[in-house]
Amino acid sequence: MEKKKIIMIFCSIVILTCSLVSFYGIIPKFIPFNNPLSVDYIQQGKYSGCYLVTSVSGPVVIIDKYGNLKWKGSPGFFIHDSDMLPNGNLIIAATWNDLVYEVDIDDPKNILWSWNATNVSDINWTKFANDRGWSDFPSYESNKPILGPWAYVNDVDFINGSKFGRNYDSLLLSLRNLDLVIEVNYSDSKEIVWWYGQPNNLTLLNHQHEPDRIDNGNTIICDSENDRVIEINSTTKEIVWELKLKFPYGKFRWVRDCDDIGNGLRLITDSGNNRLLVYDTKSRKIIKEIRNPWLSTPYESDLLDNGQILVGNMLGGNILFIDYDSEAVIHVIGFPYNWAFPFLLICFGIIYQTVQFTKAVKKSKKKSYRKIFDFQVYRILIYILTSVLALYFFNTIVSYLWIFLFEG
Repeated sequence: MEKKKIIMIFCSIVILTCSLVSFYGIIPKFIPFNNPLSVDYIQQGKYSGCYLVTSVSGPVVIIDKYGNLKWKGSPGFFIHDSDMLPNGNLIIAATWNDLVYEVDIDDPKNILWSWNATNVSDINWTKFANDRGWSDFPSYESNKPILGPWAYVNDVDFINGSKFGRNYDSLLLSLRNLDLVIEVNYSDSKEIVWWYGQPNNLTLLNHQHEPDRIDNGNTIICDSENDRVIEINSTTKEIVWELKLKFPYGKFRWVRDCDDIGNGLRLITDSGNNRLLVYDTKSRKIIKEIRNPWLSTPYESDLLDNGQILVGNMLGGNILFIDYDSEAVIHVIGFPYNWAFPFLLICFGIIYQTVQFTKAVKKSKKKSYRKIFDFQVYRILIYILTSVLALYFFNTIVSYLWIFLFEG
């Protein structure tokens, strides 16, 4: 009997290993993106009607609504964001390398412009800090990480200068590890022309995401670890709007994106809570709380002209289209292979334990409902209930683990 058990365990391990290799070694090769972060609808140019997708492990790609690959950039590791420029090229935030660079859309290997947060020829942080009286600035030389990014550039947005009465264009960058948002002159000098936040002053910003310059000239910032969204007057740098959640909505958990969608409404991506919120700045109320089993740590969401919400569903491994009115998922690009395997394992575990539960009930010598208090029956029932809860809260558990392990 013991020999049979050993053989069964060995065979199970072999099957599990082969299945894992198939899921995470073969299937991903047929998928153009992995763990999508930023997803943008392309409105003009040769790729009009397609989607620009930036994923955790790269590369940056352009796909159509069926997931067919139309363009593929350099396969850099840990790229956080990309933006389509008016000239048709791409600007990319390469987080791992503390680098922002422009790629020729017709030749992805051709880098036309770059700005490196660790390159003194692009930015002299010592002078920048001294000019602002930041005596405790964590310089690159003294705080160079053994592995990984120093500044952690997690967002880049193009700003059309003429829209705000300027003769130059700029890029709005988020330097997460420095708790700092900066605006860099893109047209010529590469100098920092605006900033908000201060390293080591977490009351201003704490590991922020997705700063956005809106039409009135103000800047919206998701102050992620301070559990709030703020709007900054870009001239005075005063907070003119702040949102922290109250009962019954809990609190933000790693809020990552907030878009001004018109009529005083803000579309907010509350990543750790696996939900989207629509907030009315006029009534000061949340008018929509969109939850869906598909949502698994959504990173960014945009309201499209057709009334659909485009979502980069990071840990879900796919791109979602949600109808704004009905709040239903109406289209999906990609397959959530990342968590399909553990999800199926839990399902098979429930089936197996249910069979064992039936056998245990038949074997129990107790009568009627008292069988439930038999140790073997009770033990298996606890396994089943635990597995069902794990299945029900699967996305929540995965999201909390991700934030705890990688984002905290």
